[in-house]
Amino acid sequence: MISFATGMVKMKRNVIASGVLLSLFSVPAWCDEGVAAQAVLEPEVQASGFQYFVGLRGGTNLIGSDNTASVTTGNIDSDDDDFGAFGALDFGVYMPNQQGRVYYSFEYHTTTTKFDGQDAYDINVGLHLLNADHIFRSQASVKPFVGIHMGYAFAETDSDFSGSYDESGVVFGFQAGLGWEVIDDLGLEVGIRHTVLPSERRSWKAENSAGDSVTVETQLKGVTSVYLGANYRF
Repeated sequence: MISFATGMVKMKRNVIASGVLLSLFSVPAWCDEGVAAQAVLEPEVQASGFQYFVGLRGGTNLIGSDNTASVTTGNIDSDDDDFGAFGALDFGVYMPNQQGRVYYSFEYHTTTTKFDGQDAYDINVGLHLLNADHIFRSQASVKPFVGIHMGYAFAETDSDFSGSYDESGVVFGFQAGLGWEVIDDLGLEVGIRHTVLPSERRSWKAENSAGDSVTVETQLKGVTSVYLGANYRF
């Protein structure tokens, strides 16, 4: 009986020791499974970081051009660089790390050209652009950015003259500015943009205030704009 009892005690000790060893091995295994699960989930969290956005911009512009105007009696004064106004719509996506964005924008610019100090005709310029910006200090409240753009432009005059000027073609340029968060997913930004408008010099017919026929030679060079904008991320 004594030997039987002694055997039972030894068996219990072996069972307890086996349980302790098993529990020690299971803890690292459970930790490894947790790390593996986290590694699987992390890419999913990062992948969900893309954010679409829509934005509106508006401000003042300077449409650079090289104009000459002449009548039969000689040359008359004609504006070369004309200030005006513009509006724009943006739609695109922010990168997961918020350090960049790509977007499409449509801009519509208008300005008035003068002959001898009097309004003569309007120039309207439309820009279809693809843009890419790099954002600095993406986690800060104020975020500087720089970028480039390229696309297609069309320009035309708006007047009561029998003649008109129109031009279209591929354009390119750059932009820079500052953005800041107002509330979650809503931000404001200020910036400057410049778009080069490669075009050929063209001649067309207009009139001055006296009704005399005016021969105008026009070549658009570029559009520079300063703006205030707002965008909403979703």
